[in-house]
Amino acid sequence: MMKNKKEYFIVDREILPTSIQKVIEVNDLIQSERISKYEAIQRVGISRSTYYKYKDYIRPFFESGRDTVFNLYLLMDDHPGILSKILDAIAESNLNILTIIQNIPIDNLAAATISLQAREEKLRDIEITLEEIRGIKGVKDLRIIGNN
Repeated sequence: MMKNKKEYFIVDREILPTSIQKVIEVNDLIQSERISKYEAIQRVGISRSTYYKYKDYIRPFFESGRDTVFNLYLLMDDHPGILSKILDAIAESNLNILTIIQNIPIDNLAAATISLQAREEKLRDIEITLEEIRGIKGVKDLRIIGNN
């Protein structure tokens, strides 16, 4: 019998059930405060069985201790200068651009995929950069579509 293929999803933390959010809290406490699993489980207030049931299936999108590569999907108006403003925002945040793939505009909309590399110390700034990009006039959609 073949093992089922695993599927992965990027999900906003806010829509996760409380039990999963509490497992994330336990992992954060263990990492940030260097306390035991038992102490973190007690502090967060979940059962050990819940923690051990889910702990191996949850990891942060941006994992500390290594560089992170992730891909952005952008949909923008087909007007000169928009992609340049996006690249300026990325450069100002000191993220490393690995690749840019821009498709031919269709119906006055251009799509692009940008692969970025972030050093561990810059991971906290990424959300700020993404919000900046979302605020650029002409940006219609911005999504993180994967990471390595």
